[in-house]
Amino acid sequence: MKILTTVLVAAACLAHAETIDVPTGQTRTVDPGRRFTGGVLVKTGAGELDLTGAELANAGLEIREGSVRLRGGGAFSVTTRFVRFDVHRTRPGKKGPPEFADSGAQFSEFRLYNGGKLVPFPKEAKAIEGAVGGAEGPDKGIDGDVKTKSYNGGPLVVDIGREVTFDAYSFVTANDAIARDPAGWSVSVGTADGSRVKWRTVGTVADFTAPKARFAEAGRLFPLSLCDIVPADYPVTVCGKGRLVLSNVNEMLEYVDGNGLIELDGATVTFAPCAAFAGSVCGGNVTYRK
Repeated sequence: MKILTTVLVAAACLAHAETIDVPTGQTRTVDPGRRFTGGVLVKTGAGELDLTGAELANAGLEIREGSVRLRGGGAFSVTTRFVRFDVHRTRPGKKGPPEFADSGAQFSEFRLYNGGKLVPFPKEAKAIEGAVGGAEGPDKGIDGDVKTKSYNGGPLVVDIGREVTFDAYSFVTANDAIARDPAGWSVSVGTADGSRVKWRTVGTVADFTAPKARFAEAGRLFPLSLCDIVPADYPVTVCGKGRLVLSNVNEMLEYVDGNGLIELDGATVTFAPCAAFAGSVCGGNVTYRK
């Protein structure tokens, strides 16, 4: 499978934070909690470097040779004030009534859960981005009323007003138009960084079929999963002799380039438009965000 976009990001423009060489036939596991900062972590040698438990904080990654493995850690909870629900694709269907394929996304409620219990959005919560305004604006997606809906806009971005803790989420289908049901999406949590919000992905779903029943919850809760193990804001280069192995993660791949191999071991990845990877991908589930 080949991936090629027109956006190129060169890891060489950043200084090297550290070079780790792992000889052929050897595996090296870094210490849990190790933080790499200040440039690009360069992997050399034909062996495998296991970065499980490490953090690429303000650092990119360049795999010149051999393998680098990044593993997820399963379900977890987050405490946050900002949450984002970004629908990337909707259910296939017929154009025009009654299914209205390719006419945007809609849902009546986006919901948060913790320990299997609903975490209601407090009164001070505000949908600061999302659907068109008016009777079907973004606020209708968090108002607790399944008879209203949020329709046909960008990602639903919510300032909850105070921090809440959740470990899963779901959504409720709207009143009509089954081809507007979310079928692929990502969920992110945000941290205030001056005048902007810095986002971290905590869940992605590439291909889901919602119930055809209207005003129906998606059918299950979607647990959060460890995402953004691959650094989101810094370049990752997988050279021709290099291999990036992603295990048990749901990951958005953004500034990734090179012509090596990305191997998915029980992983689901979404390639962002800014990805410029021209190598091969094998295993797992792959989708592409337009």
